[in-house]
Amino acid sequence: RYLGVPMVATKLGRKDCQPLMEIIHRRVKAWTCNYLSFGGRLELLLSTMFSIQVFLCRTFILPVSMVKKCESILRSFLWFGVGDAKKAGKVAWSKVCHLKDEGGLGIKSLRAWNKAAIMQLGWDIVTKKDTLWVYWCNQVLKNKSFWEAKISVVSSWSWRSVLCLRECLASELVYNIGDGRTTSLRLD
Repeated sequence: RYLGVPMVATKLGRKDCQPLMEIIHRRVKAWTCNYLSFGGRLELLLSTMFSIQVFLCRTFILPVSMVKKCESILRSFLWFGVGDAKKAGKVAWSKVCHLKDEGGLGIKSLRAWNKAAIMQLGWDIVTKKDTLWVYWCNQVLKNKSFWEAKISVVSSWSWRSVLCLRECLASELVYNIGDGRTTSLRLD
């Protein structure tokens, strides 16, 4: 582990994510003894609990089982004030994870957030952001377009994850052609 991130080139396993689960569970356990109101629990979820996961979400595609477990803990804490209740919530979690304007509580879906965070890495490559990550990616691409890069067996799991989300990223992009000097119609 380095800065709390597992140093793995393969797909994250449950044991790689266990420290994150323990942090979330410890935090929830510490708060359960305070007898917080529903509004207090919601505010803690929105401000603190979600931010614990953000760092790992920006680095890896989290395993589905881990996302489900995290959401289970958060859901249980929100509805019942404990992190391990086996009862169903009062409203479906998918409804709760809508914006307040749409009738939800403004809680972000961990799965959607994780996907968006990994797509952000692809966006950084496309826009040639001045970061070490983008510099490394350009070295891996060897002057090829990000859109044409092949997914190979020797690629790390993280890199394959970014490349697999290219199609989703492309569907959300809008290009400003400008004078056309920095845009290649064939590659971009």
